[in-house]
Amino acid sequence: MDRFSEEVRTLRSERERVREQLFSAIIAELPQGAGMFPRDSNKVSHELIDALTYIFLTSSRTATLPESTLHTLRAWALDLRRYGFPPTAYAVFARLIRQVLSAGIEARFVLEDAAAEMARTAHAADVEGVPAAAAARVTAVRPEGGIHVVRLEAGFPLGYRPGQFMPVLQVGRQGVWRNLAPALPANPFCQLEFHVTCEIEVQVGDYVTLGAARGVWPSFARSELSVTAVGSGTAAAKAIVFHALEMPQPPRVRLALLGEVAQRSTFERLAAVCEWFSIVETPSTSGEVVYCGPEVDIAALNPPPGVLRVCPDAPEKWSVPAS
Repeated sequence: MDRFSEEVRTLRSERERVREQLFSAIIAELPQGAGMFPRDSNKVSHELIDALTYIFLTSSRTATLPESTLHTLRAWALDLRRYGFPPTAYAVFARLIRQVLSAGIEARFVLEDAAAEMARTAHAADVEGVPAAAAARVTAVRPEGGIHVVRLEAGFPLGYRPGQFMPVLQVGRQGVWRNLAPALPANPFCQLEFHVTCEIEVQVGDYVTLGAARGVWPSFARSELSVTAVGSGTAAAKAIVFHALEMPQPPRVRLALLGEVAQRSTFERLAAVCEWFSIVETPSTSGEVVYCGPEVDIAALNPPPGVLRVCPDAPEKWSVPAS
C-alpha cells in the first residue's frame, strides 16, 4: 500500500464529512475561527481539502516535504495572514486535521512539518513588519462598458506586480473574499483601481480589506509582449501596459480587447501617442503572451499552450506534477 494512501482516500471519498468536522473543530478550538468563514458556512473550504491532498501526495515518496511543496506552503502562509490568526494556530490546525483524518504516525509528522514551516513564514513576516492586510477607502465608482471601475485609496503603499491579484473583503461580508487584479501598477500614492462585475458592491466612502498579492505576472524580458483582455481582464491588462509605459525601453506591446470592456478609450489615447503600443483586432501570439480575464472566458478562447493566464477568479490549483 502506498504511503498516505489511507489519508488521501479519506480526503477524496469522505470529503464533505471531513469539511464539516474540520469546520466544527476549528471554530471550537480557535476564538477567531468563526470569522474566517462566511456567516452561513458549516464546512471548511474545498481549497483546504485540496491542499491537504497535495501535501500527502507530494510527500508520499519520502515521508518528507519536498522543497517545491515547502515553497508552495510558504506562499500560502503569507496569503492566509489576512485572516488574522497567530502563527501558533498552525500547530492547532495540524492537530485537528490529524484527529479528523485519524492520520497515522508518518502523516502526523508531515502535517506537523507543514504547520511548522507555515508558522515560521508567518512569524518572519510579522517580525519584518509586513502588513497582513490593508484597508482601502472607495473614492469613486463609475459604470463603463458593463464593468464598474472602482477607485480606492489605501492607508499605505501596497506592493504587487502588474497582473497579480489581491483577495478583497467587503465590509459586512464576513469570510467572503474575492480576487481582483489592480488596474494600476504599484505606486507611492496608495491609489488602486479595480474593474468589477458582481464581485463586490461598493459605494464611495465604503472600506474594503485587501490581502497579500499573489498570482503570475509577465517578465517583460522579451522585445514583444502580446496581451489579450476579456471583460474585467482590462484591469490586469491596464496594469501591464502602464508598467511598460514606465520602462526606459518598453517592449513592443500589442493589446486585443475582446467583447464589452471598460476604458477602451484610455487604451486608444495611449496607442495614439506611444509608438511601441498598439491595439489589434485579434489576439497576437508574438513574444511573451498574456491572456487576462475571467477563467471561463479565457478558456473559451482556447489560448495556445504556454501562455500566461491572469484569471483572478480561477480556484487555487493544488496539482501534483507527474512523476
